[in-house]
Amino acid sequence: MHAFRRTRRGYLTRLDATERAIVGRVVADVATLLGWDVTEPYAPDDAEPDGRRGSRGEGTSPHPDVNLPDVHWGAVGLGGDEDEEDPRAPLDPALARLLPPASEDDDIAGEVRRLTEESIRSAKGERLRRVWWDLQGEPGRLLVAPEEAMTWAGALTDVRLVLAQRLGVEDAEDASALEQVAIADADEATRALATLYLALSWLQESLVEAMLGELPEGGAEGLDPLG
Repeated sequence: MHAFRRTRRGYLTRLDATERAIVGRVVADVATLLGWDVTEPYAPDDAEPDGRRGSRGEGTSPHPDVNLPDVHWGAVGLGGDEDEEDPRAPLDPALARLLPPASEDDDIAGEVRRLTEESIRSAKGERLRRVWWDLQGEPGRLLVAPEEAMTWAGALTDVRLVLAQRLGVEDAEDASALEQVAIADADEATRALATLYLALSWLQESLVEAMLGELPEGGAEGLDPLG
């Protein structure tokens, strides 16, 4: 995995087959948590891809023979356990991080959720699907077009939010302890997820830095997706 850097055509990184498979797997898992199937094909040049929440496409990875190391994602409890008829916050704490309440007032939060949750799920699911398909290319160079950079940054944020919840990360102090967790935790699944969280945080940071490097002084306000 290489840091993103700016080129004339966009933002360039390098991911080998295993890295693409691992990142693609967690991207797909987070999309599933939102009720989306990332394998539904789309034409990258289409103005409005035809993916919809809950769709079950026939698309498959061009690299079905990649041997994905088992990171025991399911063993950490990934799942969309929520009542879709209930306008209040999802029961699954990771999904609640992806779809936080809009207000501390339960009635207001419930009404806003009823009005907006479907569109928010769709926006998040669609950008995860775009990133998943970008990862299905040949190992090595991966070029993100300038107009897709915020899609990538947002998708990586959502993946990191879910990983952080599964790892019990609540604040900066918890996050700073993950390097030791990745090295020394007794649980193999926890070590794997901590390593993945750190790698994706670094990758996202390199993308954001490359994007901010293009802005005039003072033009970075509001662009950072890490907050």
